[in-house]
Amino acid sequence: MNVIVIIPLFQGAKYIRSCLQSLQRQAEQHRIIVVNNGSQDNGPDIVRQEFPDVELLDFTQPLGFAGAVNAGIRRALRSDNRPDIIITLNQDTEVDAHWLTAILNTFNNPTVGLVGSLARFPNGDIQHAGGTLLEPLWYGKNRQSLDDPAPIQYLAGLALGMRVEMLEQIGLFDENFYPAYFEDVDLCLRARASGWQLALATTATLIHHEGALRQVLPTHDHIIERQRWRLLLKHRSLTDLQEVIFPSERTLMHERAEAGISASLRSAYFYALLALPNIAQERGWTKSEMDSIRECLMELRSESITCERVSRVFGLKQALETHVLPHSSLRTATDSAKEKVINDSTGDIDAICPAKVSDQSFDHQQSYEVSDGNSEQQATDSIYEVTSQNHEITTNRNSNASAEISRRPPFQIGLRPPVAIVILTWNGLTITQRCLTSIREKTRNVSYHLIVIDNGSTDGTVEWLQSQPDVTLITNSENRGFAAGVNQGIAAAPPDHDILLLNNDTEIIEETWLAHLRDVANSHPAYGIVGCLLLFPNGLLQHAGTYMPQHNFWGYQIGGGEPFIGQYPGIREVEGVTGACMYIRRDVINTIGGFDETYFSYYEDTDYCLRALQAGFKVVCTGGAKVIHHENSSTKLNNADWWKMFSHGQRVFLNKWRDYYRQRYRYSLVWHSLIAHATGYATSSREFVRELDRRGVDIRLACIFGTDYTEPSTRDPRLDQLRQRPKDTSLPQVVYSQGDAFIKNSGRYRIGFTMLESDTLPADWVYQANQMDEIWVPSHFTRDVFVQSGVRRPIYVIPLGFNPNYFHPHIHGNKPDNLFVFLSIFEWIERKAPEILLQAYVSEFKRSDDVVLVLKIFNHDPRFDVHRRIQELVDRPNAPRVAVVLNQELAEHQMGGLYRSADCFVLPTRGEGWGMPILEAMACGLPVIATDWGAQREFFNERFGFPLRVRQLIPAVSRSPYYAGSRWADPDIDHLRYLMRYVYEHPTEAREVGLRAAAEMKQRWTWEHAVDRIMERIEAISSS
Repeated sequence: MNVIVIIPLFQGAKYIRSCLQSLQRQAEQHRIIVVNNGSQDNGPDIVRQEFPDVELLDFTQPLGFAGAVNAGIRRALRSDNRPDIIITLNQDTEVDAHWLTAILNTFNNPTVGLVGSLARFPNGDIQHAGGTLLEPLWYGKNRQSLDDPAPIQYLAGLALGMRVEMLEQIGLFDENFYPAYFEDVDLCLRARASGWQLALATTATLIHHEGALRQVLPTHDHIIERQRWRLLLKHRSLTDLQEVIFPSERTLMHERAEAGISASLRSAYFYALLALPNIAQERGWTKSEMDSIRECLMELRSESITCERVSRVFGLKQALETHVLPHSSLRTATDSAKEKVINDSTGDIDAICPAKVSDQSFDHQQSYEVSDGNSEQQATDSIYEVTSQNHEITTNRNSNASAEISRRPPFQIGLRPPVAIVILTWNGLTITQRCLTSIREKTRNVSYHLIVIDNGSTDGTVEWLQSQPDVTLITNSENRGFAAGVNQGIAAAPPDHDILLLNNDTEIIEETWLAHLRDVANSHPAYGIVGCLLLFPNGLLQHAGTYMPQHNFWGYQIGGGEPFIGQYPGIREVEGVTGACMYIRRDVINTIGGFDETYFSYYEDTDYCLRALQAGFKVVCTGGAKVIHHENSSTKLNNADWWKMFSHGQRVFLNKWRDYYRQRYRYSLVWHSLIAHATGYATSSREFVRELDRRGVDIRLACIFGTDYTEPSTRDPRLDQLRQRPKDTSLPQVVYSQGDAFIKNSGRYRIGFTMLESDTLPADWVYQANQMDEIWVPSHFTRDVFVQSGVRRPIYVIPLGFNPNYFHPHIHGNKPDNLFVFLSIFEWIERKAPEILLQAYVSEFKRSDDVVLVLKIFNHDPRFDVHRRIQELVDRPNAPRVAVVLNQELAEHQMGGLYRSADCFVLPTRGEGWGMPILEAMACGLPVIATDWGAQREFFNERFGFPLRVRQLIPAVSRSPYYAGSRWADPDIDHLRYLMRYVYEHPTEAREVGLRAAAEMKQRWTWEHAVDRIMERIEAISSS
């Protein structure tokens, strides 16, 4: 059979190479057409440059999936060698070896018009084994097992074989299913209606990295609903529509509207109304039949608007049953109109939902062009008026509602909107007073509005809040939970305000806190949710973002318990931030709605962050704002059953998100190393696997020396959970250790990752390295040593890095004002040349010099007396000061403080496998004196430090057998004296060099940069 494979390409640079490489490995002859569907990345360039035999059709604007496939089909049918079979294939797939053969064999049955593939997730689970339409509303459901009894009613277009004879009979894809989804279902239904059979080729297997398209379609749910309704109108009978579909749809719509999440349905009804005339004409409906369908769609749309209006203002309805106080000085972003408040005391729904509010206020009328992501859904509006003299609340039913509202325009960088600060109380009068007092005293340069929701306080909190003229108060007779209270507050906020959720047990300590949060949120289109650093009252760090470990789903607060010395600076993307202080941009609320009230307390903030992430926003935590959080005050004050609330929230969360976490991994890898000790391999392992896990790599940790129980806990659940995963030998495996441990690699694809500090490898290392599939080393220096020593396997440079959260120039140090501090950190071994450092220092400086050398030393030889040896080296008249810190471990988050307590870092090493202390000192902005030989030259040179000359290479004399027969550097002691004196006498120049180094290290040498290189290898290995 003559076969052509058509691949629509849209922003697919990440996937297209692997996809095409997998096609090249097919045994059957075929041609490939890639349709550039308006890509803005380098995906088309990859096709042109790396796959010259592939035909590329270029379109500058997106055609949608159907349009792109049809363009490829038309091109194929115009060719001289017309195909018998055309196959569509998603760009984010990797087909297995016999995929094409299995599809073509299935087409040997002449009645089969369409053949589908068996799609698997990257973790091996089946994603699609045919699909079925769920009655009565025709949501599509993938069969995820070959034993699934559900009938196969459609086949996914992600890898769909189509007989050309069938296409000529029924036509191509319907391009009105733009930009994607349900066009494959429509084609299958048309094929079946014309007598063609659908068949699933169960051995035509592939991997599908689902979500590639979803990443660039933030309106995913809107598109699904719109296309579902197009399918219903095209294929369901009039009787079905009237008697089955519309009643069922009405039930669904009410459920969603009451939850405040029916915008996607309203949008679908709107587009169904637009499509109805053409579909009615195609189906031969009479005008009266078409009008009956139109009337039902309009009723659904109208009911949805009314019902969701009521839901959105439910918080204010509750408030007005009790008490509301206005913020007398509130001004909107664009005018100074008087504040307005809803009064529902009469029960008149028209007072809450004025008829003059445009339907557009409630609809997500966003263009579905993929290239346009700036339109935003308009929020439901609450219209109200306050009589300022006596605070009586009356409804102004005759006002022009739409004219009174200050609307937030589509997102623009740099906007400075007013902010509604939403605070929940549940008793705790004194802590609430402290919180509000700190807000008023410390908040500057922001127009803000205080909205307090009281959840049934009985200790005088309500009475005190009623006396506060700048507080809008909503009181509930009982505790409705955090999520419900937050939604009440959001509903009460003017629609042009951003929202800041703040716990009442917080305390503001910086005047710029709110201005900074607002500036960060409005500095980037994607920064939808912003959190800040939370501190315990004792100064310990409590929160720098959140993470959800998958072994126990017990939320983890990043940085919790660390003494705060300035770590976690800048703006960092995180999985979540706590609702204790959460800034939410208005367009996030307009897109995903409010909090899920199924939660009572706990987990609702993580849930909200995940929903925002899935909608295309980013969650970030900024180090530029700090707030004190006294934590769990309401639970303690009210003697609440914490476990009951927590476990309920956890159960709800697991029901919603367990599958999301299972499916977030794209690759799997066994990491065979140390993880918990204070060694260089263990320290870097922790950073590597943390970042790999964040990137979607399913890491299986294995201890290189012993079992998983050999090492202690890391006290980081992000890492400890990885030990519990099965060590699957069918996966690629990295042994990250000394080269004589490579023999322990039991993986399907074996990678040895190591380093050495001298110029020649031990023979055993060479032998074991040559048994690996590939070798990773951290520097070009080490790569050259491996090659020169006889390693013949492919060698890739995978650098190490540093953690910019802990190592940067603004970490708080404790440097004495009257002394110039030289710092050195090393293990007392021959390779570190401690004698050369001490001899140079005591020869160059005297006691009268305002200088001190601080030595942080590890010594693992109990027979060697470090203090005695140092005393021997400095025992001379008028010797300068030396301070020794021996065998004292500092937590990683405190090491930056040690560096920042010095003026210069110095290490006259004879050889380094990487030189981590050198890199960390440079990242902290210190001028560094280090030997100009070895792996550190990867990042250390005269522009970013003070390289120490090498006199010559000398035999590597050491107690370690690894260096036998090799050489390393002999540092020039006279040059070391000169450099130390120069830095001491030119501190301004030295500081400038240090700061220049810090900027370079941050730009090029973090762990994220290092893992970029690992990801390149993982992707290449997975595609080979």
